[in-house]
Amino acid sequence: MKYIDKYLDKITMYRLVVYVLAALVALGVVFSMFGRLAFSPTAIVVSLAVLLIPAYLIDKGLGRLFQVPTNSESWLISALILFLIIQPAHSVETAIGLALAGAVSSASKYLLTWHNKHIFNPAAFAAALVSLTALAPTTWWIGNSAFWPFTVVLGLAVVRKIRRGPLVLSFFAGSITLQLLLFVLHNQPIAAGMKGSLIASPLLFLATIMVTEPATMPPRRRQQLLFAAIVAVLYVMAWRVGPFIIYPEVALLLGNIYAFVVSPKLRVRLQLKEIQRISDRVYNYVFQPDRRFAFLPGQYMEWTLPGVRYDSRGNRRTFTIASSPTEEDVQLGLRYYQPASAYKAAFGQLKIGDSIYASQLAGNFTVCESANKKLAFVAGGIGITPFRSIAKYYLDKNLQRDIVLLYVVSDPAEFVYARDFLEARRIGLRLVPIVTQTGYVAEGVVSAKLTQQLIAEHIPDYAERTFYISGPSSMVDATQDYLHDLHVPGGRIITDHFSGY
Repeated sequence: MKYIDKYLDKITMYRLVVYVLAALVALGVVFSMFGRLAFSPTAIVVSLAVLLIPAYLIDKGLGRLFQVPTNSESWLISALILFLIIQPAHSVETAIGLALAGAVSSASKYLLTWHNKHIFNPAAFAAALVSLTALAPTTWWIGNSAFWPFTVVLGLAVVRKIRRGPLVLSFFAGSITLQLLLFVLHNQPIAAGMKGSLIASPLLFLATIMVTEPATMPPRRRQQLLFAAIVAVLYVMAWRVGPFIIYPEVALLLGNIYAFVVSPKLRVRLQLKEIQRISDRVYNYVFQPDRRFAFLPGQYMEWTLPGVRYDSRGNRRTFTIASSPTEEDVQLGLRYYQPASAYKAAFGQLKIGDSIYASQLAGNFTVCESANKKLAFVAGGIGITPFRSIAKYYLDKNLQRDIVLLYVVSDPAEFVYARDFLEARRIGLRLVPIVTQTGYVAEGVVSAKLTQQLIAEHIPDYAERTFYISGPSSMVDATQDYLHDLHVPGGRIITDHFSGY
């Protein structure tokens, strides 16, 4: 699994989804060539072009009209999903339906919003709309039994990348349990029925690719599990309401309504106010938001940067908010790597007064308010940002907490927010700075690698604490292993992985 994570960390979530969908489309061409599908390779290629062109044109046109940065992959992802669930064109009428679906999926991202936040999954909304027109029916041909091994492998890669295993398990558990119960109640063959439900249905694709779409799911884990369960029940039951049937895309849309109700509804424009250089590679950016917004210490947002030249990593990233909800400005800590991506290169060229857009507030890396709970924070490099948000919040609220912070960096020049953590000593935070650089000696600083023994030495009451770990995936996974070896229960280990960028 570590080797898989190492590869996945080199690619953004959106680019991975594009690759996965493109691979499934290519498989569709191959299967059609060998007669595994009911349509020809020519129909697939022509239909793909008919769908992609209007999706692209509408996305770019509305982006310019509304003067907001467009994402280089968002329109493509929605269009490819649509292509895999709507039957390829076999007439002028169905070709018009495909073109309409592509246009609607892009338009919905700009028109069906509240405070610039998506309400519905764009692909699901477009599919439902064209089905109502009867121009292009949703057959979910990706559910053909020929695809299922590939959908499983590729879909699970996406799930692993975005760490949404619990959500997908909730959907699968709800779907399979309810489907099994229905087969029993109706005296239907269980083995054959369950086999068809798993490998010859939309289930796998819907669960791993569509239910996991980040912009239209709830922000917190418990809400996400309930969201998945709601969609699962609606998907399996497929109730008829008057002349309408709850098809898979409609089940997802109804789940989106719940997600919208419980989600923060915002898209914020942030104007750069100050740039603080910590070292050659680490910077802290201070932004002034166009309006105040509520969030929990430790949560993250998706940051979209206009004017990024096209590369394989796109123009948006997910970053944790380094500031506290008690502060008026929004802070963001970044570490630059070489070679820098186009996004990072563009970010590094920002000047005072320039703007960036942030949306999709989410995250479960938050600390409960209980004063009796003993905590341990372990931060690797720029993974310190959520802890700065939490510590500053406690400071401003004057909340006493028993916290030990192990702050690990490779270069001592890259300690960020040290003043805030030293000030936080008055509310009970004990800072243990750790430098992994060989031969480094400084008073009050531990020069060593992070190990199981080091954790036990500096947090002797580790068995009584809840651990929060943030940093590069390799560091987070290794720290988890150390804590498991120390017999710290898994329920008291909360992690915040971030991918390389």
